[in-house]
Amino acid sequence: MKKNLFSKKSGRILGLMAFIATGGGLIVSTAIKEENFYKTEILVIFGCFFAVSLVDHYRKLLWCFNPGK
Repeated sequence: MKKNLFSKKSGRILGLMAFIATGGGLIVSTAIKEENFYKTEILVIFGCFFAVSLVDHYRKLLWCFNPGK
C-alpha cells in the first residue's frame, strides 16, 4: 500500500516555497558578491523575471485548488 508523505496541496505549496528560497537566495548571494555595476543591472532584470514567474506560479497554484474561480 502506497502512502503519500504530503497531500497534493501541501506538496505544491512546499514546491512554491522551495522555488522562492532557491531563486531568491541565488539572486541575493550573487548581488552581494558582484562588484560590476552593469552585471548588477542585468541581475536586477533577472530578478524582475523571477518575480513575474513567482506571481504566475502562485496564480496557477490558486487555480488548481479553486478551478471554478
